[in-house]
Amino acid sequence: MSLPRPQPLGVLPLPAGWLVVPERALTGADPAGVQRAVERLLTGMLPLEWPVDLRAHQLAAGGDVAAAAAAIDPAVSAADAYNHFVLSGEATSLTLARSGAELDQDGDLAALVEVAAYTLGHPAVLPDVEDTKLDLEVAAHVHAARAASCLEARDAQGALDALVAAESAAREVSPVLAAQLLGQQASLLQEVNGADDDVVAAYRESTDALRGLDAVEPAAAELILGMATAYQELASVGGPLSGQMLGEAVRAYHLALRMLRMAEYPERYAFAHSNLALAYLAMPMVDARDKLRRGIAVQSLREALKVYTREQHPREWAAVTLNLANALQHLPTTHPVENLIEAVGMYDELLVARPEDLDPLGHARVLANQGTALSHLGIHDQARLKLEAARAIFSAHGDIGSAATVTQALTEIDDVTGDGSTGPRIGG
Repeated sequence: MSLPRPQPLGVLPLPAGWLVVPERALTGADPAGVQRAVERLLTGMLPLEWPVDLRAHQLAAGGDVAAAAAAIDPAVSAADAYNHFVLSGEATSLTLARSGAELDQDGDLAALVEVAAYTLGHPAVLPDVEDTKLDLEVAAHVHAARAASCLEARDAQGALDALVAAESAAREVSPVLAAQLLGQQASLLQEVNGADDDVVAAYRESTDALRGLDAVEPAAAELILGMATAYQELASVGGPLSGQMLGEAVRAYHLALRMLRMAEYPERYAFAHSNLALAYLAMPMVDARDKLRRGIAVQSLREALKVYTREQHPREWAAVTLNLANALQHLPTTHPVENLIEAVGMYDELLVARPEDLDPLGHARVLANQGTALSHLGIHDQARLKLEAARAIFSAHGDIGSAATVTQALTEIDDVTGDGSTGPRIGG
C-alpha cells in the first residue's frame, strides 16, 4: 500500500513549515478551498480564507502552536500523527507517525518524520536522498537537515554543500523555499568568511524574492537583517564606498523594522534598532541632516533598551547603554546639560555592571568616558579623578594608546582650569 504524497508547507516559519496537508483535507468538506489555501501558501501568501480542515495549520501559522497541536488527533492518520509530533514534540505521536509512514513506498512522509525527529532532538536517521524517490521539496528539507547536522559537526563546507543541494531541489517546485535556502547560504558564508559582494548579492536575491509575502515575513525580516549586517561589516573596512555601504545598511534595517514588531519579536527588534543606531553614529557629520541622524540613533538606542534589560540581557544592555551614553555626550541639542547628566548616570550604572576585577579595560573605558562627560559639565575635580583612575588601569594592562588619550584629556582640563599639572591628584 502506498500513501498519497504529503503536501509540505515548508515556506512557513517553523514549526508550521514542517506541517503537511493530510489527504483527508484534500477530499473533505471543502477540497477546493483547501487547494486554494495550499496554492496560496506555497507562493508565500496567507490564505484569504482558511478552510475548516486547515484549522490547525491556521493556528500554527499564527504562532499558537499549543492550540494547533490540540486541534489534531494523532490517531486519525500517519500524516496527522506527524503533524501532531512537529507541534507537540510528543514521543507517542512520533511512534505513530513512524509506524504509519512505513506504508509510504515513496518515502516522503517517512523522510519528513526523520527530519522533524532530528531537529527536535530525537534519535533519527536522515535518508540518503540519492537512494530515494523523494519529492523535490521533501528532498530539500532533508538536505537542509543534513546542513544542520554538518554545522553541529563544525563542517562548514559540508553544510554549505547541503544548502546548495537543498536550494537546487527546491527551485523547481518552490521558488519561495529556494529563496529562503539561498538566504541561509548567505548567512553561513558571512559567518564563516565574513561579508563580501557575493554574500550581499545572495542576501539581496533572496530578500527580493520574499519581499511582500506575508506568510514568510519573519524569514524575510531575518534575511534582511543579515543583509544589513553584511553592508555594515563592509562599511567597517573603510574605503571610498564605506558611506554608501552604511546607507544601504540603514535602509535594510528600516525595512526589517517594518516587519519586526516589538511585541512579537522583541529581541530581533532590539537588535535591529541597536545596529541601526551604530550605522547612523558611524556616518560623518557634514550637514544638518546628519544632526537629525544622531537624534534618530539616540531614539533607536532607547528603543533597544525597552527590550534589553540589565537582568535578562546583561551583555546587550551594557553595550547599548554605553553607546547611548556616548551618543548623548555628542548629541547636537538645545539642552546639552540634561543629556550629559543622563550620560553620567548611565556610566555609574555601567561601572557597577563592569567591575574592575572582572573587566578591567572595560571598566577603564567607562571611567574615561564618564570623566569626559564630567569635564564637559565643568565638574573638573571629579573628571580628573575618573580620568586618572582610567589611565592607571590602562597603563597597568599595557594599553599605552588609551592611556595616552586619557593623558591628553587631562591636559585639556588643565588648560581650561589653568593647572599645568597632569599628575595624580587626590580630591581634585
